Amino acid sequence: MNTPALTTHTSGMEARPAGAAPQTIERPDFRTVYDAWFHEVCRWLRALGGPGSDLEDLAQEVFLVVLRKLSTFDGGNLPGWLYRITARTMSDHRRRAWWKNLLRRRDTVLEELASPAADPAAAVEQREAERQLFVHLRPMSEKRRTVLVLHDIEGYSSEEIGALHGVPAATVRTRLHHARKELAARLSAARRKERR
Repeated sequence: MNTPALTTHTSGMEARPAGAAPQTIERPDFRTVYDAWFHEVCRWLRALGGPGSDLEDLAQEVFLVVLRKLSTFDGGNLPGWLYRITARTMSDHRRRAWWKNLLRRRDTVLEELASPAADPAAAVEQREAERQLFVHLRPMSEKRRTVLVLHDIEGYSSEEIGALHGVPAATVRTRLHHARKELAARLSAARRKERR
């Protein structure tokens, strides 16, 4: 999957070198940020464990926060700022979903209903494969799971993920290594369990 470099979306917002004097920074307008980053925010939400049926709704929630807070944005790391808002929105969504499920148990998940795909058998296989993958990813720590999904599924580089999370690329690679190792162990244990 071809992933555009994060720098292509900065809309003229370049990071200031450390120690550089603050300068007057022109903030991007909301429409520019929305148009340039909506798709990326959806990808981040997926990496953070957002359900496929809710990704666009969650992205809209993210951009409502962006609209409210854009006037306070310091003009620094736009991708990192957006990512933090996205992560907070996803966390809030999980909390609300937990309470909803606690108050009202639902047996039907919308994603499990039939979809008008061109090849229903392939769509079912794809959905089952994704479901199985996320079953094994869910128990991982959020840091490991997010890095694994962003890198191996969404195609982000270690440097891009590091910029989003505000950590060095080496830290990202370490998390990725441990996440892959943990996922392999979980898949191996599941295969052993199936054979019994």
